[in-house]
Amino acid sequence: MSPAGGSRCAGGQGMEEKKPVAAPFDGAQIRGVIFDMDGLMFDTETMFLKVLPEIGMANGYDIPPAAARAMMGCDSRKAVELEDQYPGLNHCLNEEYTPNRLKYFYEMFPAPGSADEPGLCELTEYLEEQNIPYAVASSSTRSDIMAFLAHAGRQLHPACILSGKEGFRSKPNPDIFLAAAMELGIDPAQALVLEDSAHGVKAARDGGFPCIWIPDVVEPDEEMRRNIQMELPTLADVKEWLEQARGRKQEKEGK
Repeated sequence: MSPAGGSRCAGGQGMEEKKPVAAPFDGAQIRGVIFDMDGLMFDTETMFLKVLPEIGMANGYDIPPAAARAMMGCDSRKAVELEDQYPGLNHCLNEEYTPNRLKYFYEMFPAPGSADEPGLCELTEYLEEQNIPYAVASSSTRSDIMAFLAHAGRQLHPACILSGKEGFRSKPNPDIFLAAAMELGIDPAQALVLEDSAHGVKAARDGGFPCIWIPDVVEPDEEMRRNIQMELPTLADVKEWLEQARGRKQEKEGK
């Protein structure tokens, strides 16, 4: 149950008008789900966009929101590659932001459930009721992942948790998704990836995974659009889509 006061999980609130969805893959084939975390399960990308430029200013660097957007969906090691373009980024991210990330998180989202993206509770509850295993595959540290999951609006029960800091190449390389599918014991074609970032949707496509993009703070460019297989407004819509697909399959099988 969601704690009172603060959860963003309530379905229907702030949801956009739904548009017809032409799925490029069959939802009935899905045997497991792989969640990205930042910006997909929790509203941490909004925090990142706000806090990183503030850290830059406090340290005498001009770190624009574009620098934060360039980092979304990939490992913090990417900051080294972007240092020439955004001087001070590596220091601000890896020396200032990352070690204090949980402090910023609890300051911005003090109430359990207040960082949840819309539909998180509904979708995870549905998956658990239907015995559909799910994984969390994030570029964040394991300690951050565990802290964020514990702060959700309901107790979550992922079958496995993978951190990009534990030997996986950064997205858009699909290594972490491939490892998650292996942990779930299913083929990539049966593992639905849920993503909000450009690096994530490319990793899913390159790894052979069906993927649904849930918009957050990233405005897709032409390249990202080519990698988006399917788009739904919220995680609650993913639940509805899976329900309908599984219902059609049961009807066909006469159940």
